[in-house]
Amino acid sequence: MNTSPVMTAWKFRCLTCVNLALLAGGLSLGCVADLEIDTEEELGESAEKLTGWTYHSKGTTTDPTPVDIGSMDDRTCVLSGVAGNLSQGSRDGVGEPARAEVREDIGGRFTLRGHGGAHEGSAGEKIWYNNPVLATATCFFTTQNRGYGTQAADGTHIVAVGDSDGRRRCFLAALRGIDGAWSHPDDYARVFPSGSNWWAGGEQHTSVLEARFTSVCVDFPEGTVFTAGSASALPGQTKTKVITSGTGIKGCGLTHVTGAFNNDSWTDGVIINPPSTIDGDWTITVSNGKAAMYTCAK
Repeated sequence: MNTSPVMTAWKFRCLTCVNLALLAGGLSLGCVADLEIDTEEELGESAEKLTGWTYHSKGTTTDPTPVDIGSMDDRTCVLSGVAGNLSQGSRDGVGEPARAEVREDIGGRFTLRGHGGAHEGSAGEKIWYNNPVLATATCFFTTQNRGYGTQAADGTHIVAVGDSDGRRRCFLAALRGIDGAWSHPDDYARVFPSGSNWWAGGEQHTSVLEARFTSVCVDFPEGTVFTAGSASALPGQTKTKVITSGTGIKGCGLTHVTGAFNNDSWTDGVIINPPSTIDGDWTITVSNGKAAMYTCAK
């Protein structure tokens, strides 16, 4: 499934979409199951509003070709959703890890990857597992003091990834998995503030130590309002929750995901959904034993 940047027209191809909130009108990915409305924690005061956002998704089983989601010169892109099976893939010379990944790519562009994994066959060929992975990304129009870091989700290291002054926020940017990774309900990756720093850490409850994740930190303009919250669903359950409120342009990204991402389903995971209008409210859909934390800027 692929959508053009014009938000009133859908084109169906390969589970890839883009939603440009700087244009008039809108198109959301839709919400499923029960709708919940929670009051969020306000983390800042505002005198200046977020100027805009873009939203993108990519989901395939066997296509590692990235989607171009914009220039690194005027935006910072973060992970806003992951669904499917991250527990099949390989880091050998021929294989591919499963990926839900926002990345700074060659040529000064951001790219988005969402695909399943592959391993090396007996003849040295690449053999795909055909496990689906869907990734979504939100891009904010800010670039000041942007920085990335990649960590192993092995439960032994918590890494400082940025200072925690009032304008700086950190998000998840990529999740990667190989055979056996992301198969326990308590597996997680997260970024969080503590003391004078933002920190990144994760854990895999199997013997797999090669599951990795990437975080990104960036300074927002003076006066940005931040809200943060969490959402979860019991096994077999799907919940959708409104995560922003009030007037003005808002945008949201993931800071923490927990769960077994090992089901061959495009909808089994954690997905932040954009509004149908530029200044509408965002939602998050969480399913089947997953949990997430998020931060929204306004």
